[in-house]
Amino acid sequence: MPRPAEYENLIKTKAFEAIAPTPGAIAGFLHNAADYKTTADELDPARHLQVFTLAYEGYFQVVQAVLEFYEVRTKDAGRNLAIQRVSTSLGVGSQEFAFITKAHERRNGTSYVSPFPPVSKAEAATMLSILAKYLPVAHTLTGTL
Repeated sequence: MPRPAEYENLIKTKAFEAIAPTPGAIAGFLHNAADYKTTADELDPARHLQVFTLAYEGYFQVVQAVLEFYEVRTKDAGRNLAIQRVSTSLGVGSQEFAFITKAHERRNGTSYVSPFPPVSKAEAATMLSILAKYLPVAHTLTGTL
């Protein structure tokens, strides 16, 4: 399957690297994303941080699935560029895109160096709704049930 030009350009600039597909990886990533979503759905909604974190991690599994579908992995650019590129491929709207970018910065900019700041119920619900909306889009894009 040919990659979109945007992915080819990221390979040329060495932000991504071309890889051989790993059998079952796409289905595995999407299964993990669905499990994160199911677990987040089952949590007490008052556990904002936990719902948010599970939904964010689920969305990143969607990102990984799409990268695998296009047979690429990140290099020096890392997760941020991967999230941006895949979100665009999935057709994420501008407000959702801004939220995902902020969620990523919040997740990576704080959780590895300091305590995670408080997450509101609305933020947790938004991240979960983004995962719920784009998980089926990723299934369709990748042709994975």
